[in-house]
Amino acid sequence: MSDRALPAAPVERRRPTHADWVAVAVLLVAVPVVHDLGTMLTAPYWLDEAWVALSVRFPLAELPVATSSTPIGWTFLLRLVPDTDYLRVVTLAFHGLGLVGAYAWGRLLGWTTRRMGTVAGLVCATAVLLLPIQQIRHDLKQYTADAAVTVGLLALVSWTEKRWSYRRLWVVAGAVAAGMLFSHVTAIVAPCVFGSLLVVTAIRCQWSRFREVVLAAVGGAVAASAVYLAISVRGRNEEMQEFWADSFPTLGELPGYLEQKMEDLTPWMGASGLVILGLFVAGVLTLAKQGRPVSATAVVLLPLAAVTLGVARVYPLLDLRTSHFLLVSTAAVGGLGVAGLARLVAALVHRVLPAARPTIVAAGVTTVLLASFAVHNGHWYRFNGNNPETYYTAIAVTDIRFATRYVADHRSRNDVVVMSNLAWYGFAYYSEHDPVELTTPYENAVGWWVSMPTRSDVVVVPGRDAAAIRTGLDDALRLAGRRGGARIWLIRSHVTDAELEAWRSVLVDYHVEEVTAGVEPVALIREK
Repeated sequence: MSDRALPAAPVERRRPTHADWVAVAVLLVAVPVVHDLGTMLTAPYWLDEAWVALSVRFPLAELPVATSSTPIGWTFLLRLVPDTDYLRVVTLAFHGLGLVGAYAWGRLLGWTTRRMGTVAGLVCATAVLLLPIQQIRHDLKQYTADAAVTVGLLALVSWTEKRWSYRRLWVVAGAVAAGMLFSHVTAIVAPCVFGSLLVVTAIRCQWSRFREVVLAAVGGAVAASAVYLAISVRGRNEEMQEFWADSFPTLGELPGYLEQKMEDLTPWMGASGLVILGLFVAGVLTLAKQGRPVSATAVVLLPLAAVTLGVARVYPLLDLRTSHFLLVSTAAVGGLGVAGLARLVAALVHRVLPAARPTIVAAGVTTVLLASFAVHNGHWYRFNGNNPETYYTAIAVTDIRFATRYVADHRSRNDVVVMSNLAWYGFAYYSEHDPVELTTPYENAVGWWVSMPTRSDVVVVPGRDAAAIRTGLDDALRLAGRRGGARIWLIRSHVTDAELEAWRSVLVDYHVEEVTAGVEPVALIREK
């Protein structure tokens, strides 16, 4: 079909075309071009990742407890990775699925030609691919799954709108149930999805469809609630709430909070708040114009739901990690806005120059805009976790793997190992030949502790202040004395500036010999 014809009715295609497969392949091939996969896949696990990685060392029956604040489906997928040094391949897989979902979302809108649909899908997915904040989501956490599930559900809504059927509606409900296994934010996205379906069908007085939506919504809610109450609720505890306290603004604080967050998020979104807002509005209008009012309503409800839950102290508002799903979906909507604006420009050009093909013009406009965005944010791409001019992540400044393996290779049977409080989870994980046991309940954010019954040579500092550090070192000295004057190895990881100062104040009373280099050197200590 010629672009010049510009038929009023969209082209219906039940299966992906060859162009769709090529477009998706191009997007996936672009992932290693934009992301530093070497660092992503091979860097040692830092504290929060060690909590997640340790789950693979526990029996399968303990998975519901060990998963804690991590979705159980995500934790289960880690067990399918044959090499436990490469568990972040799961993170990478969801990066890819997010791109596929974004492409499908843009492609499934009511474009007048298949080629324009392909362009729109590419633009939507490329906006997600090039988003700077994606570069710091290389850790072994479920945030890329949050984004993939969110974009996937929005794409399914567009698919359902494209040709309504009871079966498609229940596919959305099934996706909500499955999504809850891999992403807790499904519980935020699903009400927006079904709420938008209810609103639009009610406005249109489509009462038969309305009843169908109610039944599907109830089915999805029951399934999601079952997963939450049986498993996910374990991750909601007092320690976790206290950790996120700064991300729960009151209603009075909300305007200033949002203004500050928008300013803080500018580097991660790659554009100013006004540009992001403008493209978001353009994306919503594009969804409505292309015959997707339910999708348009859903993406408007999503930030409103996030704000409501933040004020209600239920879910952190606009945190870089926990709001990753919201930021990525905003980028996808912005990509749809770019596609819509490009299509409008193409239509205007076509009126002036009838020989100009609208799809080619639209592709040219989007290429220029996305290329400009990429150039502006080029310093982010292939981020290895540590760029002094931008940002650093824990991946780049912790290395409990090297410390653990070095001590394992060089200690004698009588030696004692003393370590900082937050080094323990990583040490337990990387001590591959020593059995570990789950201890619950425990008063921390994940709700459990890990013990190593065969390692009587290990002393964990009981806290992070100077008094706790001194207590831990005294215990290590006594244990070394009982072992015949054994050497004492010191391992520290994920140490904050305040904690580091506390260590310095205590270690002045000891002889300290650093025996390795690197970001977290191993030391031998003894009394002066």
